[in-house]
Amino acid sequence: MIKSSFLFPPLIFLAAILGCSQRSQPIPDNASLSDSKKPSVSVNPATAGAITGVVDFKGTPPKFPMLDMTADPGCPAKPQPAETVVVNHGKLANVLVYVKEGLPQGAFAPPSEPEVLDQKGCRYSPRVMGIMVGQPFKILNSDTADHNIHDMARNNPQWNESQLPTDKPIVKTFTSPEMMLPLQCNQHPWMRAYVNVMTNPYYAVTAEDGTFQIKNLPPGDYTLAAVQEKYGEKTVQVKVAPKETAKTDFVFTP
Repeated sequence: MIKSSFLFPPLIFLAAILGCSQRSQPIPDNASLSDSKKPSVSVNPATAGAITGVVDFKGTPPKFPMLDMTADPGCPAKPQPAETVVVNHGKLANVLVYVKEGLPQGAFAPPSEPEVLDQKGCRYSPRVMGIMVGQPFKILNSDTADHNIHDMARNNPQWNESQLPTDKPIVKTFTSPEMMLPLQCNQHPWMRAYVNVMTNPYYAVTAEDGTFQIKNLPPGDYTLAAVQEKYGEKTVQVKVAPKETAKTDFVFTP
C-alpha cells in the first residue's frame, strides 16, 4: 500500500506561479551518525539488485500562469510555461525517488565527479536533483544574462553569489543531509531548483516519461519514497531479492 504524507504550509513566494514550496523531508535513516563514526558499507555486485518504476499522474494537471521573462534581454523573448508540475501523457517528471528506510547502517563514499546545475534560458537545469554529502556541486551559467544563485538551506550554510556569463563555474559542497533544499535566482525570481542532499547513492529523479531506476542495491526490504515539490511525499514498501530488479510505481493526483 502506498502511503501519502503532505507538507506544512509553504513559504510564500510567487505562489501563483511556482506553486507550493516544500519544507525539508525527514533525513534518510542512515544519517543518524556522523560519517567519521560509521563503518564503510560494501555492496556485493554478485547479489545486488535494483528498483525501477514509473510515477503516474491521475487527473487534470494544474494550470499555472506563463512566465514573462522579457524584462531581461538575456532571457527568452516569449513567455515560458511554469515547471512546478510537469506532466507528459500522464507521467510525472522531476520527482525525486529515494530509499528512505532499510539500508545497512554505515558510510557511503561520495563520488568525486560533480553534480552539475546549469542556467539555460533563465531556468535551472535540472529542476530537481540529488547529490551526496561531500560531493562537488558545480554551477554553470550558459546564458547571456547575469544570475545570482541563493541557496535557502536549513541544515547547511547559506550562500548567495552572483555569476556573470563569463565567470568560472561556482563549486560548492554540502556538509549535511537535507531534502528539497531550494535554490533561487535573486535577479530572476521565477528561477527555482530543488537540491536533495543525501548520505547514500540510492536515489533517482524521474525523466520526462516518469521513469526512474535505482541500481546496485543490496538485497533487503526497503521503504521507497517519492517527493514532488507541490504534492509532497508518498512511500511504498519494496522487497529486493538477490540479483532481482523490483518494479514499483507511484501515483500522484491533484
